[in-house]
Amino acid sequence: MIKRSKIGVAITAFFITFLAVGCSNTSSNNSSNSGFDKYTTYMNQGKDAASSQKYETAEEKFEDAHDVKATSESKAYADQAGDMKDAQEEVREYEFKDALGELDKAANKTNGYSVMTKQASKLYKTIDKVQDHITNDINPLYKQAKLSYRDGDYQAAVKSCDQILDLPYINSKYYKKVKKNVKHLRKVANAKLNGENVNDDIDTDNLDANDDDEVTTSNKQTSNSSNSSNTDNNTSSNSNNSSSNSNSSNSQDNSAASQKSSATSSSNNTAANNNNSNTNSSSTSSSDSMMIDGQTVTGRVISQTRNQLSSIGVDTSSWSDQKVVDFMRSAANSGHTTIDSYTKQDVENFK
Repeated sequence: MIKRSKIGVAITAFFITFLAVGCSNTSSNNSSNSGFDKYTTYMNQGKDAASSQKYETAEEKFEDAHDVKATSESKAYADQAGDMKDAQEEVREYEFKDALGELDKAANKTNGYSVMTKQASKLYKTIDKVQDHITNDINPLYKQAKLSYRDGDYQAAVKSCDQILDLPYINSKYYKKVKKNVKHLRKVANAKLNGENVNDDIDTDNLDANDDDEVTTSNKQTSNSSNSSNTDNNTSSNSNNSSSNSNSSNSQDNSAASQKSSATSSSNNTAANNNNSNTNSSSTSSSDSMMIDGQTVTGRVISQTRNQLSSIGVDTSSWSDQKVVDFMRSAANSGHTTIDSYTKQDVENFK
């Protein structure tokens, strides 16, 4: 009887232990499955956001997934989304050089998400082309416009601005800042060309069309200048009247001195105008020397010409840009008007 009772207790204890272990395993599996489900959910949400180019959201979701389960994949995806987020912001701010750096990192991310890799590669090509256009096509013309404006050749400045505004890609969203700067420069130059009284707010030292906007406070500054001038004139007038009333003899002397000063000023102005005329003529001549058939030769075309000549065995490393343009003009006279048509004979004829 006692033996049978001990056996029954042992069996009961075994079943209780078995059930406890089973419950514990079930709880552990449920917890594991729950963590796996959260990881998968966050990763999928991140992928959806990345596909929609919502990179900030994508970065957050991939980081959430990494917090649940730290994997090389979740880390790479989060970093890649962060690079794309930064690149997107830099493109929005027209900081194209910095954007190219971020896009390069995103495109070459190890274990990166294939969708973002393709997006980064595609945008890199676009921004690289934009930067190339600004550096080799737009900025040479913008520099020429600024220098013409500085030298008082407003007609040449307007013409260079028009050449930029006529570029086929200038209305793309990536050139919005460039277009705004060029239009402002053209507006001020054209106003001066027409003899209008406008405030000179053009920074002729800034030769990058994609740099910060020009200062546009002309009206305010002109108004302040006008008020200051009126105040000075009124003060001067009152002073002169007082002096005239107190001593007529001094007034006559001042009148004679004023006439002499006026004559001297007129002579100096005439000399200054002659100097400006010579300067403008020189500037126009320099500007024309970089043109062929009325079109300015851009830095990009000059570079392509150098490459073509190099391919046929001609070393142009010692040539200035002006000499390259002179060669192109010489070749055109021989009927060779395209870069790929240049020959060694053209070089011999030019020398």
